[in-house]
Amino acid sequence: MNGKLTYGAYTLIALKFFTVFPEYFIGITILYLLIVLTLLTYNVYGLLLQKSISECLALVLFMSCYLIYNDDLICLGMATDVNPYLLGDLPWKNFESFNHSIRNDFLAFFYKFLICFFSAIYFLVISDTLKEQKLIAFEYLLIILLAIVGFMLMCNSNDLLTAYLTIELGSLAAYILASFRKTSSYSVEAGIKYFITGAVSSAFFLFGSSILYGVTGSIQFLNFDEFYLSCDMEEIMLLYKKPLLSSPADTYPMDYPYVVAAVATVIAQLPFSESSLVDSFPEIGLIFILFSIFIKLSVAPFHLWALDVYEGSPTNSTIFFAVISKLSLFVLLTRLCYGSFIEFADCWEFYTLVVGVLSVFVGSFGGLRQRKLKTLIAYSSTSHMGYCLLAFTTNYSGLTALFFYMTVYMISGIGIWSIMLALRLRRRTSLNKYNKELGSLSLLRKTNPSLTFAFALTMFSLAGIPPMVGFLAKMLLFLPIVGLTYYSAALVSIMISVVSTFYYIRVIKVLYFENVLIGELYYPTSGPKVIVLSLSVFSLIFFFLNPMFLYLLNYTAILEFQLYL
Repeated sequence: MNGKLTYGAYTLIALKFFTVFPEYFIGITILYLLIVLTLLTYNVYGLLLQKSISECLALVLFMSCYLIYNDDLICLGMATDVNPYLLGDLPWKNFESFNHSIRNDFLAFFYKFLICFFSAIYFLVISDTLKEQKLIAFEYLLIILLAIVGFMLMCNSNDLLTAYLTIELGSLAAYILASFRKTSSYSVEAGIKYFITGAVSSAFFLFGSSILYGVTGSIQFLNFDEFYLSCDMEEIMLLYKKPLLSSPADTYPMDYPYVVAAVATVIAQLPFSESSLVDSFPEIGLIFILFSIFIKLSVAPFHLWALDVYEGSPTNSTIFFAVISKLSLFVLLTRLCYGSFIEFADCWEFYTLVVGVLSVFVGSFGGLRQRKLKTLIAYSSTSHMGYCLLAFTTNYSGLTALFFYMTVYMISGIGIWSIMLALRLRRRTSLNKYNKELGSLSLLRKTNPSLTFAFALTMFSLAGIPPMVGFLAKMLLFLPIVGLTYYSAALVSIMISVVSTFYYIRVIKVLYFENVLIGELYYPTSGPKVIVLSLSVFSLIFFFLNPMFLYLLNYTAILEFQLYL
């Protein structure tokens, strides 16, 4: 017993098992701030502390980025003197922890770094607007930080249980963020709609996970592929048609899980039992999990919740939904499809291809008649997620293009929302109105020409028009699709993407060419939003001129993920 206790204490405090140190750091920060701010007289000093707390959390996330960058595993992965084709022989290959529920590889480290980095910028952007939007409770910022922890752990998840818990940690925080403005009926309605949709998504995920566990007897991602490579389903059915005895060892071989035996025995006793029915079980479970993730990504036809939630939620919350929450879901989807169910590629490729084309169609045509900016960006998000699913359908080069596109999309999203938060009306009666319409931008060029120019460049990037990096990102997305002879899907998507440029160009038309005499005037922009917006626009131009740095980072993450399988 003493030896066991000593070994347990050693594994608890040894730094080599401290594989999620940034998450520990952020979690301890949440507890510390919760205790300190609860003990303070926050009702008196709340307005003074809110901006400081937001900037402090931005600093915490920048420090988390440093912890991720300084990790020994990522330093080894970034070593220039290591042959990438020999990386599979390194001792940290498939380095897992927490009973194989957390996987530590460059894919997780790099995209956790991006999530922390963009989240830190997000806190800087919203620091000046919390008071104006009446989000003065410190719990609002801590809930956002909890959601970020969930997104970071989602990148590391290596089994269905960890994936579900991390998705729920981010989703439960998102429900609260959507309905945080209790005095607004629109915000409460958005939170309820988000909660109901999230409950349906969770039900799909749990049902699909239960089917996969019933068939394989495991919830770990890597075990799914190994199980189907080592098992013959027709042989299993022949064995399982025997009557079930009191002991599973009397009927079934030891290398098959008892859960599989029990499930297959029940199926064998049905009048329509065939081996094809057992073969379809993994596909059914995978389809339910895919539908759950599609709902979270707000792709068509699962996108209807996003329109009302984006419009009714506080603008600060909408930024978080639209920019930060999507990247970790694609990391999870990559681990699940390319790491566990590559043998069922014909199944999930069909669904991702169909949903991707449908999302591009709905997102492009749905936004044509929209005048509200937040709803317009919701349709734009559906369209962009459709492009990402099309690239996801192809191969590993498509994955590189997908994550390169997601990185560019996050840069553009931060720029657009920074502009929307910077638009403060001069009239005192409408000071707190952040749900803008296109007509509200008609006189922006006279009030703030530089802000108008930045808005136009960001819209050009989203539309995929050179000389912005969005053009290169879209081109990289379509190249793998054409290379795999998906000519119909590529042709339809390219033609529809031309249609989608209409509402981006319409925003620019309103900014520069709208003939109006009466409009809304705005205050000059100041504070951290100016720096963030300037860096965002500069990045969109810089990465068009020199995209290799960003592309190679994404390529390295996907290459190492492929080599470690």
